[in-house]
Amino acid sequence: MSEVTKYPKKQFSWDNFESKPSTEPPLPFSDVAEKHVPNPYINSSLTHEKIQAIRAKSTLTAEKRAQIDYHQAADLYPTSFPHFVRGRDSLREHITELFTTQIAIYDGAMGT
Repeated sequence: MSEVTKYPKKQFSWDNFESKPSTEPPLPFSDVAEKHVPNPYINSSLTHEKIQAIRAKSTLTAEKRAQIDYHQAADLYPTSFPHFVRGRDSLREHITELFTTQIAIYDGAMGT
């Protein structure tokens, strides 16, 4: 049998990268997601014609149809974790903090 010739592995630019620890789940590619802009929950400001057409088909009474804003006062709860206020805090940041500080503890305690 003939001997196998070994060649050095070809190196590409993507072979030499430094890994960074992940601090949150992957983000969608939008400025709002990357900057963690909270949802204002003021749905009455959405006036696109398709949204208006869907609202017109609603079977709710007129007074219930008018109640479509779900924001909360910014001073309702403290700004520190674990408090969350709709319209003030980013839900993505809140859930990430919740998983990294509390849920991971329970998961580790279960032995999984």
